[in-house]
Amino acid sequence: MRRKLTRKAILYSIVIFLIIWPIYQLVQMIGPHKEEHDATHLLYQVSLFQMELLKSYLEEASKSKSTDELDASELALYSAGFAHERLVLAAGGSEFLTPLSSITQLSQYLQRLQVGGERALKPEEQQILKEAATQYKSMYDIYEKIMASNGDIVTSQNDKLAKLDTDLTTFLRKKLLQ
Repeated sequence: MRRKLTRKAILYSIVIFLIIWPIYQLVQMIGPHKEEHDATHLLYQVSLFQMELLKSYLEEASKSKSTDELDASELALYSAGFAHERLVLAAGGSEFLTPLSSITQLSQYLQRLQVGGERALKPEEQQILKEAATQYKSMYDIYEKIMASNGDIVTSQNDKLAKLDTDLTTFLRKKLLQ
């Protein structure tokens, strides 16, 4: 008798499961879908894209012959700086992610070059732009690795980025004071 009861219980359980499971699957398929995304990680992707654009524009700027060819670089500097500032805020502030003061310094340097209007760049100005582009490329290589896949800032990479940023900022400040 007990065996018969156990068989019926198992059979009814299987039948109920076979009825409920497809209904559950249909409800999941028809119902609304909300994908989970970390806003900070998405903002990092935007910022990384802006930094990549900046890298390419700085490489072009280092080959420029006149000040009017620096307009695109100036715009890329503004966009990259804006995106990075927002990423710093989203990441929890400057104690978690270093603000990039070199972007501001580089922007000031380009503005200084352009303030006199359209003119040919001097060889030393072209050399400064080449050096800045080279240093920024090193920063970009670190920037690519600054956020882990889980959305956390990689501290060791942030420290390297801060060092490179300080070096570029110091270099540009010296050139601005000349």
